[in-house]
Parts: sequence; structure tokens; C-alpha cells
Amino acid sequence: SLQTFEGVCSTHIAKSSPSSSMLRVFVRPSTFRLPQDSTKPILMIGPGTGIAPMRALLQERRHQKFSEKKSVGSNTLYFGCKRKEIDYLYQDELERYQEEGVLTDLYLAFSRQDPTRKVYVQHLLKEQGASTWKLMDGDGAYIYVCGGVKMGHDVTETLKEIVSTHGQMSFDNASSYLSRLSSQGRYVQELWS
Repeated sequence: SLQTFEGVCSTHIAKSSPSSSMLRVFVRPSTFRLPQDSTKPILMIGPGTGIAPMRALLQERRHQKFSEKKSVGSNTLYFGCKRKEIDYLYQDELERYQEEGVLTDLYLAFSRQDPTRKVYVQHLLKEQGASTWKLMDGDGAYIYVCGGVKMGHDVTETLKEIVSTHGQMSFDNASSYLSRLSSQGRYVQELWS
């Protein structure tokens, strides 16, 4: 059965009276850019509404692969939400990308699915530490993180652990490693509070 989902912002705007309220809006251009070299892998971490730019990246990779006939690197997505039945709005789209070979790996964290333990994207990322390190260091992956500030911090700390453990370096050197990726445009975060 089809469900109707109303967006928080669009519903608020639609129901507000133009004469009774003022709405402040800040528009910022995205800093997410796919690698110039389409063969480079991308690693996307976007729980909740952070999925939006990841969908755009996947749409562009699909276009590169099928319309432009380019060789495209692997595309790995970590997505999380509270409950699969309620919040996993783009399930059909993401599964279609997997079937088409656009989305190489999909890791799902449903934080309220199991009442005995909360699972977040950073937990799944840590479980995939060795393959994440290979993507980052061996394959030159570009990493995109979108969502809340706390999640972004937790993901950064998890990536530092991965770099430290699998790259066999100190935590300080792992932090410097991520800073270098950031300055090269290979580690990009768009976060909000």
C-alpha cells in the first residue's frame, strides 16, 4: 500500500499564513563534487535527511555509467534511520541502484529496530574498517558525509580509528591523514545542528 509522506519544511510552509509569519531561509551551495576521475570510488555516509545529496551523487554516477558510457568506480553508501518500515523512504530506489550495479555496497543502520541495541552508521563503518581503509588509502576514494553535527563528529572519530588501526599510525597522524584528505577535497562534510 502506498503511504503519503509530508516533508517537515514544505508542510510547515504550506500551512503557514503569509501575513502572520516570517520565514528565514539560508541557502548554501553544496560542497559535494564527484571526483574528476570517474573511476575513483566514492564512500557516502548519509543517515536521515543526509541521504538527499547521496541520492544526487548516485544519480550522477548512474548517468556517467549508462548515458556517458564512462567507467565508474565503486559506490558505497552507509545509510541510517530509526525504523526500516517507517523511515527507509528510498528503499526501492537504492535497491534498484544495486541491481543495476551502480550502488556497489549498501550498509543499513536502523537505530530503533532492535530495542536491545542502537546501531548507527559509525558502528557499521567500524565493522567494515579494513575495506574502508583499502578504499581510502589503496583506491583513493572520495568520502562524503552529510547529516547532523554529532553524527559527523562520530563518523570522523570512527574514521580516525580505522586509519590508525589499519594504516598502523598514531591517532594524531590519523587525524592529520584525514585533514590531508579534506584539503584535497577527498573528505567532505556537510553538517548541521
